Amino acid sequence: MSRLVFFVLINLGAWLVLRRLWPEVRTGWRRSVLLGLAVFSGVSLVLPWLLGHGAHGGVPWVDAPLRLFGSAWLISALIVLLLGWPLALVLSRRERAREKRAAEPVATPLPAGVDLERRGLLSGVGRALPFAAVGTSTVGLVEGSSGFVIREVEVRLRGLPRALDGFRIGQITDVHVGTFIDTTYVRAAVAAMNAARVDLQVMTGDLIDDLSQLDETMAALETCEAPHGMLAILGNHEHWRGLEEVLEGYARSARRGSPVRLLVDEAQVFEHAGQKVRVVGVDYPMRGRSMRVQADRMEQSAEVAFAGASADEVVICLTHHPSFFPLALEKGARLTLAGHTHGGQVAIWGVPVFWFAFDYMLGRYRKGNGQLYVSGGTGHWLPFRLGVPAEVTLLTLRAEG
Repeated sequence: MSRLVFFVLINLGAWLVLRRLWPEVRTGWRRSVLLGLAVFSGVSLVLPWLLGHGAHGGVPWVDAPLRLFGSAWLISALIVLLLGWPLALVLSRRERAREKRAAEPVATPLPAGVDLERRGLLSGVGRALPFAAVGTSTVGLVEGSSGFVIREVEVRLRGLPRALDGFRIGQITDVHVGTFIDTTYVRAAVAAMNAARVDLQVMTGDLIDDLSQLDETMAALETCEAPHGMLAILGNHEHWRGLEEVLEGYARSARRGSPVRLLVDEAQVFEHAGQKVRVVGVDYPMRGRSMRVQADRMEQSAEVAFAGASADEVVICLTHHPSFFPLALEKGARLTLAGHTHGGQVAIWGVPVFWFAFDYMLGRYRKGNGQLYVSGGTGHWLPFRLGVPAEVTLLTLRAEG
């Protein structure tokens, strides 16, 4: 229901903006076409739910094209709304000012041609905006549907024991198995990490949205061939979609003797070339409506998950939310791996457009003796990306100094 409300509000806002920028859409065939496409796109997004397949289920044969069309329309409408309302506001103010001058007993003369030229320019931009929005949406959908890239990251850590120089970690995160990501995609991501011969694989949350695919998803993770297996943590989507079912899925996998282990405010300790490594995995801090509650839960997770750590261990922290980084540093983590942000999914010249949304949005951050890497995400729940490709991250630890 919340998805449908969001869709209606975005489309209503875009329609009101278009009415101002392009008056011809208020009547005639243009209005009929726009309203018809809007209704069709809305139906395409909720059709699985209407047919009893659930909000994240699929309709055989037609699901992918319908969902792609619905997503393209929604993204286009959002672009029109975000970029068009300032133009609509300027046009409205100019019209009110012109009407006010016309109502004066002696109209104030305007410089010849200036006002008409400016109005013509604004109107032209307004009419071009819907086409620019559709073009941008199409390019973003193509990039978002093009699979993942392999991103190699070298992490230099001061004082890293020589035994861990060259230790390799493969990270996947924010896979979002469901509407646009299937289990074949997950198998390909795990296969890429296997081919890179990493020592440890990690999955840092938001694995799945469609729980009807949970068993197949776990089977895909179980193809991990890393010597130290795969360590996974929970994200906010596991909490939203059905936490108990997800936990049971991981438990069934463990009972099968799989290489996958879920960490929920706990740690896994192993030795690599004689050096002890402690990997700490923290739960996602569900906050409800309070940021204070989220901060308190992060602190509680830190106290429980890092208990028992010793000075002779190299500590690596897995957290879905990157804001846990300062607490991980305080507890002695040398490297923290996170996801959640998707890198904003849109960047210009490598700089995320929505950089302000998170303290740590994308890439590598360094403080003191610790580092954080925030992945741009391996999948998505909306297949739109510009400048932030989906990634499977291969991190190589190197001793510095």
